[in-house]
Amino acid sequence: MVWSKTLKHAALSSVLAGGLLFLGGAATARADSFDSCRRNVDKWEDRLDRDIHRYGEYSKQVNHDRHELGEARERCERKFGNHWRDRDDHDHDGDRR
Repeated sequence: MVWSKTLKHAALSSVLAGGLLFLGGAATARADSFDSCRRNVDKWEDRLDRDIHRYGEYSKQVNHDRHELGEARERCERKFGNHWRDRDDHDHDGDRR
């Protein structure tokens, strides 16, 4: 009798602890994913600027960078809507710059 009661308490505690870890991990994963999405867009923006200065505005490298930047932005917008952008990327009316 005592062992079954102890076993039930241990099982319940394990389930509760696992649930809390799972929910906490999901919020962290979303934040990491959100940050990595923003970092990826920033990376392609930096590459685009660098390659424009290096190769010219309409070079093959710059066209590739523009394409990749557009793809990165679309992935972020599909996943997070327009919420992935920093507030600095919007004017006060909420319109995109």
